[in-house]
Amino acid sequence: MPEGVPSIDLVAGQWDGPRDRWPAAFTPGNAEFAGHLPTLVGAPDGLARTYYRAAWQVVIGAAGPRAAALLDPARTRAGLLTALAGDAGDFRAVEAYLVLTGDLDLLAEKAGGGTVLDHLRRLATGQDDGGLATDAARVGRTRSLAALLRRLGEPDEAAAIELGAGEAARDVLAHYAGGGRWRTVETPDDSAATFRSVAGEMPEFLDLRQRTELVEFAHRRLGAEPSGAVAYPLCRLGWPDRAATLLAGAERPGADELEAILAGIFGIRADFVGWEAGARRVTIRGFGRLDNLPAALT
Repeated sequence: MPEGVPSIDLVAGQWDGPRDRWPAAFTPGNAEFAGHLPTLVGAPDGLARTYYRAAWQVVIGAAGPRAAALLDPARTRAGLLTALAGDAGDFRAVEAYLVLTGDLDLLAEKAGGGTVLDHLRRLATGQDDGGLATDAARVGRTRSLAALLRRLGEPDEAAAIELGAGEAARDVLAHYAGGGRWRTVETPDDSAATFRSVAGEMPEFLDLRQRTELVEFAHRRLGAEPSGAVAYPLCRLGWPDRAATLLAGAERPGADELEAILAGIFGIRADFVGWEAGARRVTIRGFGRLDNLPAALT
């Protein structure tokens, strides 16, 4: 068993299925997957328990974008092309795969009626109307697309998209009513979705007062939300300690909690903006460390 990885009996209980997939999921060059997950070493017990229980759910079920690209990049690549060929797909899933594998050849591959890069343009700038949460998420995606286009040598298109993202972010913040509340948001579900999108996708546009108010809003109003969905935005707002406390207490950790630990606590955001800036993983004192990372993150 790789260092730091607990026995399958501690994370899966009375599991009577194949047992070799568990150590394989953390072993470079294993025979089960095309990749592997990092090992978490030296973390507080609660955070480590959440990490490995969430990792088990990923091994036997659906993974978030970063975990999928790390654990099985070959299968993930095929799945992304299939989804894009049907004019579906997830911008962040494609982005995470590209950043974590460096497989830029994927951008030129055809998927249905266009290349993968064509589909990224579509997914980033789609005009579906879903309220403030959708608008804020679009800000994050278009800024990421602009960073990718700069890397590909398309500075004029990137500049135009970046300018539009800034204007869209100001439009979103024009609806801010203070105290973590929004003028056009009516239901608790809408409030939670807007918090996740604004804090998770466009925190760079928030001032210190807004960040602090959103953190306090999450503490007061989002206690019943799944921990992974709140923890990652808290990290993006600059409060990893609160995020770690939430994650350590997760009752049924799964894909979202694993993504929050990878991307929020340890900074494996796997986005084009961080890629352009040369961002790498982070290590925060008291949270342990991730070992066995792919070369793209070392």
